[in-house]
Amino acid sequence: MEGFGIFVIILVVFAFITILAGVKIVPQGRQYTLERLGRYTKTLEPGLSLIIPYLDRISAQVNVMEQVLDVPS
Repeated sequence: MEGFGIFVIILVVFAFITILAGVKIVPQGRQYTLERLGRYTKTLEPGLSLIIPYLDRISAQVNVMEQVLDVPS
């Protein structure tokens, strides 16, 4: 295998990893806070979200599920 073939394989693998890093699935009952270069940008709601890999990161995962408390009579 020539050097160009190895380069193409490495480039395809890098592109695949970048695409996977840009897709985030937020589960139901949670919200993710998104930071771009260390500054809060927005909150990701449950469902499929697209982010910019290498610039954006998930900073916190917030649980928004309802909590049941026992209240004495």
